[in-house]
Amino acid sequence: MVMYLDVIWLLNLLFDSLLLTGAALMLKRKVSVVRIGAGGFIGSIIIILNFTPLYAWAEHPLTKLIFSIAMTLAAFGYRRLKYFVKGLMALYLITFLLGGTMLGVHYLFQSNITSVQTKVTYLMNGFGDPVSWLFVIIGFPVSWIFSKRNLDSLEMTKIKFEKMVKVLITIDDFTVTATGLVDSGNQLYDPLTQAPVMIFSLKGYEEQIPVNMLHLLQQPECIMESGAVYDLPWAGRLRLIPSKVIGADQQILPAFKPDSVQIYVDDGFIDVKKCLVSFTLQQLSPEMEYAAIIHPKMMVSAKKSVS
Repeated sequence: MVMYLDVIWLLNLLFDSLLLTGAALMLKRKVSVVRIGAGGFIGSIIIILNFTPLYAWAEHPLTKLIFSIAMTLAAFGYRRLKYFVKGLMALYLITFLLGGTMLGVHYLFQSNITSVQTKVTYLMNGFGDPVSWLFVIIGFPVSWIFSKRNLDSLEMTKIKFEKMVKVLITIDDFTVTATGLVDSGNQLYDPLTQAPVMIFSLKGYEEQIPVNMLHLLQQPECIMESGAVYDLPWAGRLRLIPSKVIGADQQILPAFKPDSVQIYVDDGFIDVKKCLVSFTLQQLSPEMEYAAIIHPKMMVSAKKSVS
């Protein structure tokens, strides 16, 4: 049987480019065709190595890992470690998904392909697996449509995730129950403990908080003054959280470690063991629909109790 190496190399070039395109769609990253092609070209080199004396080395898992790292760097570049790892993991996820699908399709049609041993079948095998070519030919448009629809679906899921719940906060003698909005846009964490941060509006609750604490929140810049918070009743609970807002440079938010935070859901409540609460005097909802913006991690990383 004649093997057309250049055609098989082109098949793998296109397929690797397809994988990188799928990873970019999954991560919502805008990547140029040139970078996708460069990454696909790097991935296709390993096919050439299989027809050289280095074939044994080319099949080693470490070699494949090195090539996948190079593909990721070529396609997405390197901004920071987390950004790179996300790209690499997305590439592997897409590879496993398409690989599993191809395996299923291959076994589905295997009986037909092996039973008809004709010259046409041998010719097609010389150009590569016809199932693989099928994926390359229709893979790009189908992956685009499929990914676009699923990404839109994920956006709808995100919107549905932003829902109202009841939250109970206790800090010393301060106990308050209010409505909170679970907002996936809230990504505030304590940089030291990685505890998620809830934003709570004291609008309407001013009389329930100690007077000196209320004064501190009215003038948060005092927190940075030496000795300004040592005599406050919640001084030992204070954490400083860096944050960025539109139209301003990085700011420091005062947050406090609560005694307890409970989030009430349909069939019980969630006892959040690890979190911080940052208070603000601004009204969070124009219609006073909610007084707290709850970090989504508080909904999934805590122990749920049935009431």
